[in-house]
Amino acid sequence: MRRANLLCGGVLVALGAISLFEALRIRDDWPGAKLMPAALALVLAVLGAGHFVPAMTPAELPAWPDASPRRRVAFVFGVLVLYVAVLPPLGFLPATALFVLVLLRTLGAFSWAATIVLTGAIAIASHVVFKRWLGMPLP
Repeated sequence: MRRANLLCGGVLVALGAISLFEALRIRDDWPGAKLMPAALALVLAVLGAGHFVPAMTPAELPAWPDASPRRRVAFVFGVLVLYVAVLPPLGFLPATALFVLVLLRTLGAFSWAATIVLTGAIAIASHVVFKRWLGMPLP
């Protein structure tokens, strides 16, 4: 099994490196044109590198999550669906701020002051990335 992990990891890291090289060669006026291929290439390389980590023995494997983590995942999915629904009428910045606020208050252990500062920072940073850096038209 160890040799299979090393072989698979090596192939994935090599494919990730080749993909990253090719993604950076893309010539396009839109700055985001090479972002997705480059991000996927990095993910591919990192996942391939994960194959080099020794595998856990069955005694070390984590237990299957109980109902609480599944409820959290379902909650986040529901909030994400609502975010997509309110995005057109509210606009990007308010919808993103509301989305982050709900997630931080529900899942985070932050005070109200920290939640509001983080919400503002995340919403503004998202706006800058998508609007200014990537040049995407936002609602």
